[in-house]
Amino acid sequence: MEGVEIDYSGTDVTVDAFLRVLLGRNLPGEGETNGLHRRSLPRMDENTNVMVLMTGHGGDNFFKFQDGEELMSNDIASVFSQMYAMRRYKEILFISDTCQAFTMADEIKVPNVYSVGSSLKDQNSYASHSDPQVGQSVIDRYSKVIKDFMDDAVTMTSTSKTDAMSSSLDSATVAVMERFNLHDALVRIPMTHGELGANSKVGHTDSLCSRKMNQVPLSDFFAAPLEERERQMKQRQHAASASLWMNESNVTSSEQEFVVEQECVLPEATINDSPVKEDIRDGMSVFDLKFIAATIGLVLFMNMVSRKW
Repeated sequence: MEGVEIDYSGTDVTVDAFLRVLLGRNLPGEGETNGLHRRSLPRMDENTNVMVLMTGHGGDNFFKFQDGEELMSNDIASVFSQMYAMRRYKEILFISDTCQAFTMADEIKVPNVYSVGSSLKDQNSYASHSDPQVGQSVIDRYSKVIKDFMDDAVTMTSTSKTDAMSSSLDSATVAVMERFNLHDALVRIPMTHGELGANSKVGHTDSLCSRKMNQVPLSDFFAAPLEERERQMKQRQHAASASLWMNESNVTSSEQEFVVEQECVLPEATINDSPVKEDIRDGMSVFDLKFIAATIGLVLFMNMVSRKW
C-alpha cells in the first residue's frame, strides 16, 4: 500500500468518524494539514456512486469497531437515509464481509442501494489464512475468491490485448471490470469458484434499485467514472497526435502542452546553429536582397530599351 494516504487509522477509526465521513461532517480542525493527519472528506452529490465495504468481526445486525463499540444495522439504514435526503449519492454498493453479514442490510429502505453480504443470518464467514508476522488473518475467503478471480482475468486480458492495452495494467483492470456485472462478480463467482465454508451463502438484494445488479458494471464502483476515463483517453489521444506531428515520440505528457504552444516558434539556438545563420538578418535573407536587386535591374533595363526603341 505504498503511497496510499490513510485518513483514519488506529484508534481514530470509530463509528462516529465513519458516519461523519459519509455525511460530510468534519470536526473542527479536520480537512486541514495538521501534523501527520490530513483528513479531507470526499465531495459527494446526486451524481456520485459510493462503495461501502466492511470486513472484520460482526454478528446479527451489528459490526464491531476496535472491539470496543458496534455499528448497528439501523445505524447504516439511518446514515443512508440521511445521505438520500441530502442528495449525497446516485447509487450505493454496500458490501459486508463478516459473520451473519447480510443482516446489516435488514433496515435499509432507501432506493438505489445494492446490498451484498458474505453470509446469511446464523451463518459464519471464514478467514482465508493468517499472516505469521501480524498474527491475524489478513483476508476472508469471500474477498479472496473475488480478488483471485479478477487477478486471473486481468492477467489474461493484459496478455491477449494489443501492445497499447497490455502496456497499462490499469487499462486491463478497467476492461475486466467493465465486462463483469455486480451480480457475477460479487455473488455468482464466490458461490461457484470458491469454498466459503460450511453452509455459508452470499446474500444480495437490489429490490429498490432502478437497475438490477446484473445490469451494473463492476467498473461503476471500482473504477473512475466513465466521464473521467473518457477525458483521460482524449488527453492521451491528443498527446499522441501532437507527438506524431512533431515527430517527437519521446515527448512526455507533462511536456506536451509546452511543445504544442511553442511548436511554431524557432528557438534562437536553432538559428545560431543553422548552416545559413550568416544569411539571416532582421527577418530578411540575402536571397531576398538579390531578388529585389535583380527585379530593379530588369526594370531599368526594360526602360532603357524602350527609350532607344
